[in-house]
Amino acid sequence: MTGVAATTPANAVAGLYSYPISGASFGVRSPIHVVTFYGSDFSVKIGLAHNTIDGGEETPSAMCQRTSGCVAAVNGDFFDVTHAGGADPGDEVGGIIRNCVLMHTPEISHAQADVDAASVSNGFNWSSSLDVNGTTVAITAVDQELPMSYVGVNVPLKGTLLYTAPYGLKTPTGRGRSTYEFQSLGGTAPPTTINATAQLKYLGKTARAIPVRAGRVDVSAPVGSALATLSVGSTVTLTTASTSGCDSIGGSPVLLDEGVVEPVNPADTYLAAPFARTVIGWTASDETVIMTVGGIDGREGATWTQLDAILQYLDVETALDLDGGTSTTLYADGHLVYPTARSERLVSTSLLVVQNP
Repeated sequence: MTGVAATTPANAVAGLYSYPISGASFGVRSPIHVVTFYGSDFSVKIGLAHNTIDGGEETPSAMCQRTSGCVAAVNGDFFDVTHAGGADPGDEVGGIIRNCVLMHTPEISHAQADVDAASVSNGFNWSSSLDVNGTTVAITAVDQELPMSYVGVNVPLKGTLLYTAPYGLKTPTGRGRSTYEFQSLGGTAPPTTINATAQLKYLGKTARAIPVRAGRVDVSAPVGSALATLSVGSTVTLTTASTSGCDSIGGSPVLLDEGVVEPVNPADTYLAAPFARTVIGWTASDETVIMTVGGIDGREGATWTQLDAILQYLDVETALDLDGGTSTTLYADGHLVYPTARSERLVSTSLLVVQNP
């Protein structure tokens, strides 16, 4: 291994290594920082801004500081930024499963990382449905803001949309739609726990935009849905399933998958040009590697080919590119490592390195 000089790793937390490297031999002049750990003393958790879905934005360091055992943090998935002057709810783009609970389904086709299994995929596997008097009603999206616009994508309000208490906005409204409100019955598991069922008691419907109350599940559906046949007090069964793991977050693109360099569209200017980057990856020996590359959009940083080369030097075999550019942030050892010349950008999600008890 040649060309990447590393300083002596910092050991402010035993077993966690945080250090800068040089990528000059790969043509990268921007600062590169790496956080690594082995074994079961640490784990990667998903941080949510204000602990909500679509509930605003927060810095990765703030998410880390209020999380017990957190010793490092980087920014997470891409998110929707609304027009100037408008409220910015930080609408997440990809899927989110946290602590085995489905919290957000992807806005668009998006890559994912299962941070527990150290694996990546080019899609998000999930399903959810309601059994309403023997009729199966498929859920189109979970805790997803619609209509949604992101990088020229406009997703219209349609289908059967399910919302739970962590959703930070009000339920959507639209002509020809109603919101059906349910009480979650029995047990302490959240209603969208994956590979499980939940019983819901029907409370009534409304055409108004309403916040989702604690212990409730709200379903926005077209008029004429099977939900319209429900009587107040009757129960339905919610079934949610996924093979995407208990802690899954989105990103794009998959860079490496079990040693194979994933093909990337060379016409993708964001990937072909140098940008600041945030990456999570794993080696064959189960070392977790989190890396940030500093930069200025389109002028300094790393291209995807440079990222692949540096990751392979670090023996990373599986890796996902997370949000980058001005979102790129690394907080470790109790201080902001990157950026150093400006304040952190507010983001929607983060990845937190947590010391296990």
